[in-house]
Amino acid sequence: MIRLTREEIYDMVWELPMTEIAKRYIISDVGFRKLCLRLNIPIPKNGDWAKVKAGYKLSKPKLSSAWKGKAFAELNERPPGEQVKKVSELDRLVKQVALEKLPFKVPERLTKPDILIVDAKESLSKLTDANYPGMVVTTKGQLDIRVAPANTGRALRFMDTLIKCVRARGYFFEVNNDGNFVIVDDIKLRVNFREQTNKFRVHNKPYQDFEWRPNGKLSFRLDSRLKAEWKDLKTQLLEDQLPKILAKLELAAKQEEEYLEKARLWQENWERQRIIQAEREMRQRKEQKGFHELMVKAKRWKQAQLIREYLTAIPNADHEWLSWANHKADWLDPVINAYDELLTEKDKEGI
Repeated sequence: MIRLTREEIYDMVWELPMTEIAKRYIISDVGFRKLCLRLNIPIPKNGDWAKVKAGYKLSKPKLSSAWKGKAFAELNERPPGEQVKKVSELDRLVKQVALEKLPFKVPERLTKPDILIVDAKESLSKLTDANYPGMVVTTKGQLDIRVAPANTGRALRFMDTLIKCVRARGYFFEVNNDGNFVIVDDIKLRVNFREQTNKFRVHNKPYQDFEWRPNGKLSFRLDSRLKAEWKDLKTQLLEDQLPKILAKLELAAKQEEEYLEKARLWQENWERQRIIQAEREMRQRKEQKGFHELMVKAKRWKQAQLIREYLTAIPNADHEWLSWANHKADWLDPVINAYDELLTEKDKEGI
């Protein structure tokens, strides 16, 4: 057994992911995370190690020296070759969340309801959904709930408990005109509460062959890029699945953060490649233009030389005319580029 001080554990947790630490000692990464929390040791956030892989340096918070609790922990080294028992990240997180002292139990009646619940309750007592016969709904900018009147109590008690659990874990529940969002480490996850429906054929409504009617089964949905749904089961009601829901929301936030980080890095790389390509194309156009001008000038110089050779071959040429012709050769010659009173650069283009 090895005794590790808070300082040693602090250094270790900022050097290696907890999954790597679990390979060294007989402890799970979830267990090591709990150990750090008990010793008041700051730990990296979800997604931090993905940033490290992408080349970023973690911002390491200081270890509090005001801690008066236990200053060490004892761990057994994992024997060589012993595999860490593989448990899904979601299962590990569910167990971790379930052990927290949070208000997971949905009460039989509302007690000190959140203001969001109070507002939603008023709307559900007044508003019906024209698209779903027999259902009541909340208005925009409130909790996103659609259920049969008989299930408004269950819906409100469940959502009240969920909101309190979300906040107890240090996260936020946001409601605006765009929907409802659980915000985990700046990641916004859209959620809603629904009563499930069955499809029925109708015969007395013009332009409508079917309608959807409530069937009494309630569900809570994660409706962001990542999707999930929890609903009443034969052996378990929705109210008993709160630990699973919270764990999944936290895991979804982690996965979304990793996805966004990869997307950001891809975008940065794409932008770099675009700039490199744009600069190359600009240099290429400049090169092409320069080479074209070189060829034009070379041809004009050759033409000027041809005129001069021609002039030397003419016997008894008029002196004034020779002077005029030589001047034209000098005007055409890009090396001399003599000024001509009547001819311009544009006149050279057709030559």
